[in-house]
Amino acid sequence: MAQNPILDLNSPPISSLVYLKTNIGGWFFDAFLRSTHTSRLKITDHPVQTGAALTDHSYLEPQELTMEIGMSDAAAGLIPGQFTGGWSRSVQAFKVLKELQAIRVPIQVHSRLGLYQNMLIEEISAPDDFTTLNGLRCTVTLREIIVAQVRTVKISSKPAITDRANRGKGEPVNENKSILVEAGLKKLIGR
Repeated sequence: MAQNPILDLNSPPISSLVYLKTNIGGWFFDAFLRSTHTSRLKITDHPVQTGAALTDHSYLEPQELTMEIGMSDAAAGLIPGQFTGGWSRSVQAFKVLKELQAIRVPIQVHSRLGLYQNMLIEEISAPDDFTTLNGLRCTVTLREIIVAQVRTVKISSKPAITDRANRGKGEPVNENKSILVEAGLKKLIGR
């Protein structure tokens, strides 16, 4: 691995650009050719006896972002030192994307339409042919992960049941017997 895919977003010169320019986890690619922002509201429904489906709830599904990225081996990088260490910037950019996907650490993605938190790279698709010999054109699909909110609650150290609790009167419990056994017992007893 030529460079660490986790960047310090507070370091200069990245901090001055991270909220202004489109980037994926602080990595500034040469071009963002297209982006598709998807936000879905899931509306639940339950069929009832009359045949209609009733809706009683809805919730937001994780956001999705698909970005088509372009990289050129001829251009200089926006951030000095990014995408270096390989034999070409385009190949190194592809390796960075794969490393960001492999480490499975949520990243922040900034685009013209908004800031996305807790995103994971779900899919990378990069066709390679004679038109991309000196560059990279790939599609990156990111999906938001929903992080649970954890809260610590103080509970009583006293036991839930004390010796003074009224537990009722203990009664013997009869075993469940089949009807045939019960009928046989009644005949024997004479009832």
